[in-house]
Amino acid sequence: MDLWLKIAIIALIAFAVYREIIKSAKTASTRSNQTSKAGFISILGVGSVVGMFTYAGMSMTWVETRDLRAYHPKNSSQFVSLYDRGVIELNGMVIKTNLAREGELAPLAEQLTQGCNGDDGCEAQKLFDYVTSIPYRTDYTSRNALSVVKTNWGDCDDKSNLFASLLNERGIDYRFVYVPHHVFVAVHLNDTENVPFLNAKLTIGEKDFYYAETTASGAKIGEFNGQFPYSFEGIYDMKKNKPEKLSNVKFSIG
Repeated sequence: MDLWLKIAIIALIAFAVYREIIKSAKTASTRSNQTSKAGFISILGVGSVVGMFTYAGMSMTWVETRDLRAYHPKNSSQFVSLYDRGVIELNGMVIKTNLAREGELAPLAEQLTQGCNGDDGCEAQKLFDYVTSIPYRTDYTSRNALSVVKTNWGDCDDKSNLFASLLNERGIDYRFVYVPHHVFVAVHLNDTENVPFLNAKLTIGEKDFYYAETTASGAKIGEFNGQFPYSFEGIYDMKKNKPEKLSNVKFSIG
């Protein structure tokens, strides 16, 4: 069922029950104390039903996600919704991106890019080298970029969150590319002289975005990671907060 349809159904149920509560309250106010007490108990009962419906609605529409596949981890009370920070909707899927807040990683990004003198190709590769050197490990949740730095481990979405957050600090444009059970980053570079391995890229509009597979230790920006466009489930522009039309995306190697 579509996410917004679920929300609409829950809202209608809640409104109908709310009307019944108001009716019960008005009726109870005109009766004797004994009857009013019964009406109050009735209101409590109806309120409990509303609470149950609300909880059921949350479990249907507020989900913890990783690698596009919505699920609720065991022993976890954590939920997310489209109103939470960093949550996007892409082709009917709810995705938690978990980027760092602006400025959180600015000192790290500046330190890593020393000596590049404003060359965005140099900066992007140095940031990428740092992210790919972090050991791969998964825990079935989408973790914040700052947490990945502190713990020094992460999986595809964790490390993509970190790389994107570092790119944000340096003002470098990028896209999240989603495929089944995986996500990687495609980064736009203006200065490519210091990036020796520019091979796989996506052309979106008039801009080239080079593959950046964060899970591959020692990888270089532009190396092909085996993901062809036919497997793409979506491409998302975080700055504009909207998906790219896949029909407008061109792929090339070499």
